[in-house]
Amino acid sequence: MSAPDFWNDSTKAQKIAAEANALRKKLEQMRELERKVADLPVHQELAEEDGSPSAQAEFARELREGVAMLEQTEVQFILSQPDDRRNAILSLNAGAGGTEACDWANILMRMYQRWAERRGFKVEVLDILSGEEAGIKNAMLRISGENAYGYLKADRGVHRLVRISPFNSQGKRQTSFASAEIVPEPDEEVEVEIPDKDVRWMCFALGGTAARG
Repeated sequence: MSAPDFWNDSTKAQKIAAEANALRKKLEQMRELERKVADLPVHQELAEEDGSPSAQAEFARELREGVAMLEQTEVQFILSQPDDRRNAILSLNAGAGGTEACDWANILMRMYQRWAERRGFKVEVLDILSGEEAGIKNAMLRISGENAYGYLKADRGVHRLVRISPFNSQGKRQTSFASAEIVPEPDEEVEVEIPDKDVRWMCFALGGTAARG
């Protein structure tokens, strides 16, 4: 990044800078975890010497924070695949169940939106089709943030809801389905090569007759 010609290719430079920032964040997280772990024996010794409930509570708090930080750091290093760090494109589709399935798909969309907002991710609705009576038939969201795809990729598949349907006047239990498809958002520039052997030309005359080449 310190090379004089680093910013000559702005697209490549921005990508490298983003990767460098992500690595710095992981390293700082590891250093903070090391400091937290190193301080725990000191807090334990102080709590044992003091013996008061407040000192014990302080040590318990430090221990909980250390465990939470360890778990968070572990997740960060598990999400190490090349696509894990990318933004996620989430597609939700109502399945069998009619209006109930559309409502279930809408519930899922709101759940994902709130989850993303709690993590500080940005959520953008790219496309949405409402149901005839309630909910949505399908929706496509872009969820932007560090490791968004890595966190969401395990949710790919069919999600089922069993409940007393609010849309059934008889109050019967109903099962509804909605599918979730998650893919990583590609880079802005994607090079695609199509071999000449895979290209076929078709020219149509006004009458509908096709001449192939």
